[in-house]
Amino acid sequence: MVATARKKRNLLVGALVAVVVGAVAPSLTGKYEISSVLDFFLIYVVLAESYDILGGFMGYVDLGITVFYAAGAYLFAIPYFVMRWNAPEAFAVSTLITALLGLLVSFPMFRLKGFYFAVATLALVPLGQYIVEAPSLFNVTGGVGGVNGVISVGYQEAYYVIFAYALFVVGLVYLISKSRFGLALTSIREDEQIAESSGINTRLIKKLAMTLSAALCGFTGCLFAWSQGSVVPATIFSLYVAFIPVTFALFGGTGTILGPVIGSGVYSAIDYILHSPFIQSSPFSAAPSYEEAILGVFLVVVGLFAPGGIMQLRKPLKKFFFGAESQRKQEPVKAK
Repeated sequence: MVATARKKRNLLVGALVAVVVGAVAPSLTGKYEISSVLDFFLIYVVLAESYDILGGFMGYVDLGITVFYAAGAYLFAIPYFVMRWNAPEAFAVSTLITALLGLLVSFPMFRLKGFYFAVATLALVPLGQYIVEAPSLFNVTGGVGGVNGVISVGYQEAYYVIFAYALFVVGLVYLISKSRFGLALTSIREDEQIAESSGINTRLIKKLAMTLSAALCGFTGCLFAWSQGSVVPATIFSLYVAFIPVTFALFGGTGTILGPVIGSGVYSAIDYILHSPFIQSSPFSAAPSYEEAILGVFLVVVGLFAPGGIMQLRKPLKKFFFGAESQRKQEPVKAK
């Protein structure tokens, strides 16, 4: 009971600190740090958390989850920038259609498992790029040039909306982890056949998970297009972007809620340092062009030293810094 109460208190304190830091960040930084670093950090957090619903809790490695992110961006940009809809309408329609796409994709994809599921979902990314670059859709999607518009929102306003949404998604994933739905997801991960024989409708649960994950990614794509003012297929449908959610979730620790946040934060910090004036004026000025290699290094480090992600290192690090004394404090006192 004491340990549970302490854990809840630490969780509440951590959440309040995150809210305060996020709220004051725009007053401590400039436009570049907000639009090019903080906004993308929060977008990465949402994508990694959305992936974790499938990959972390349910055990299905979805390498193509960013296709819903890209679809959401296009489905927002076309009505908002081209057809001149108002933002709320574009947000709602885009998210709804993206959720429907997730549901439709779930029917054929969940006939596959393991490696075949991962490869099949990854194939959705180049397929999506091929569709939006098709000459027959040039008047709608803009072809290889994508969709461009005039940004009608201030960078600070956009940041606070993205920040609020990231908090919502992290909170939602936490609630899912404590719910019967989350228990069903983890049961599927542990043994799908046993879960089904126990009365869990695994088909329905998997479809709900894919639909929810697609909707969260789709709305994230809306926020990206809304805040950046352009959607380019070669960028948003790239394999580099496709591996971002799974890489950050694995690096931080899948199924841990906080893990994807840590993974996104570490990468964002490294990316900011690589693009800093100090690096740009040094012999390492070409380093930012190797961002794909950095993702590869992340995966190698995780695979070699922490298969469970950074969150797996909590207990070893605590034991290393605080020694066995902290462990003795946690042990219950035996009655004589």
